[in-house]
Amino acid sequence: MDIRIGKQGRSCVATNRQFEHGEEVISLVRYENQELIREDFAKEAWEQGRSGGALAVWSSPFIDPKVVEQEPPERFSPLRQLFYNSVESTDRCELAKAFLAAQLLRRQKVFRLLKESDDSDGESRVTLYTDRIGNRLIEVRDPNLSYTELEAGRVALLRELAELENPEPETVEVSNGEQQN
Repeated sequence: MDIRIGKQGRSCVATNRQFEHGEEVISLVRYENQELIREDFAKEAWEQGRSGGALAVWSSPFIDPKVVEQEPPERFSPLRQLFYNSVESTDRCELAKAFLAAQLLRRQKVFRLLKESDDSDGESRVTLYTDRIGNRLIEVRDPNLSYTELEAGRVALLRELAELENPEPETVEVSNGEQQN
C-alpha cells in the first residue's frame, strides 16, 4: 500500500476562507474509498464531531510561502541570527561567539571558507566566508582569543541558542494581581 498524504491546503474545507500566515490550522486524515484524505480547517470552523473516524488529527501553523520568501534567511536559523548579531561587535565575548558560530556554520555548509589571513603580527587574524544563502561576504576577526574567552563565548552562545529555540512563555499580569502564562 502506497501511503500519501497531501500537503496542507491554502483554505478551510468548511468555509473556503483562505488561511493567513501563522494562523493555527487543524488537520485530519481519514481513510475513504481506499485512499487517505486530508482536510484542513480554520480553528473557528473546527468541530470536535469532525474527528470521528479520523486516523489522525493535529494542529499546526499555516506557513505562507510568499511571506516566508520576504523574510531574511537568518530568521530561520538561530545560529545564523546570533552570528550576525555578534560579528560587528568589539566586545571580546561577542567576537568569540561570532568566531565559534562561524565555525559551526562552516561545518553545516552554510558558510563557505574563502580565505584565512596568515598574518603573524600577533594582532588579529581575519577569515573570509561567503554565506551560501544570499551570497553575502563575511569577515570574521579572531583577535587571538584565549581559551578562557572562547569558553565564555561558547557558554554564552549555547545559552542564547537555547533561549532562541525554546522561548519562555509570556507572563501576563491579570487585574487581580495574579500571573497567567
